[in-house]
Amino acid sequence: MASPAEKVHFLMLSISIDWLALNFKEHTHEAERFMSMYARVNGTQECTPRFGYGKAHMDGNGTVTMWNVDRGDMGYHVIFAGTALRNLFQSEQTVPQSLLRAVVDAGGRISRLDLAKDLTGQEVDLQAIYQQIEQGNYTGTARKYGRITSDGNGETIYIGSRTSERFIRIYNKSAEQELNNQHWFRFELETKGEVARAITHLCLGTDHWEAVFDNVVRGMVWMERPKSWRSFFDNGGIKIGLPKIEKQTDREAWIETQVTPAVLKHFAENKSSVAVLRLIDALLFLLNKPDDSKLG
Repeated sequence: MASPAEKVHFLMLSISIDWLALNFKEHTHEAERFMSMYARVNGTQECTPRFGYGKAHMDGNGTVTMWNVDRGDMGYHVIFAGTALRNLFQSEQTVPQSLLRAVVDAGGRISRLDLAKDLTGQEVDLQAIYQQIEQGNYTGTARKYGRITSDGNGETIYIGSRTSERFIRIYNKSAEQELNNQHWFRFELETKGEVARAITHLCLGTDHWEAVFDNVVRGMVWMERPKSWRSFFDNGGIKIGLPKIEKQTDREAWIETQVTPAVLKHFAENKSSVAVLRLIDALLFLLNKPDDSKLG
């Protein structure tokens, strides 16, 4: 039987930036310098623009930049997804705090910042957590929640509104990544707008990002039990780590490179497409589905 010391060795909790999106409204020298250092690394290639932008490229790390040729007032929109952040932090040896500082110093306006706690080496009873929420055994401002399950022990709990400035996901990451016989659970805090900018400034002022994370979560939802919930919090100070390696499946690649561009092209040519509208309705239904209004 493993000793307590051995158990601690295999249990690991870390916190990382899992998503960062920002805007530069003006083409300043500082903005251009930021782009050249962090968003145009190792070459670029064209990719599909979104959010009303007409042009987009992706650099060698996976960072996406979008802009409009004829709308200079829209500036640049830059997205660092988890994989891009990992590549930037690991390959370019960029420190997470330094990236946030660089954004602020360059005049970037952060529109989204996600922090994620990754717990490995321990099983998390997501069903027990969800039952406590269903029964109202919590404190906090959250009034919406939901759960989605899939084959292979895949399960995700949603807390809060997807369109609000604070949103929580808790899920079995090992099941999502098809990593059999491994324990890897993720607790994500997605923030937008003023909340994202406030959290950015708090993270710039401390190395204890877990305290910033925990305070926001406590305001939304807090439970004294079950034990699985407390596993994400009862660990004292934890290290700021790298976003975990993501495994993009063949299906994901097919959706990103073929399905999405085809749907967007068809919708641009036929705004009244019944097929596209049904697809949107189906996705919204799945996103908001189970018991999403029970707390209201």
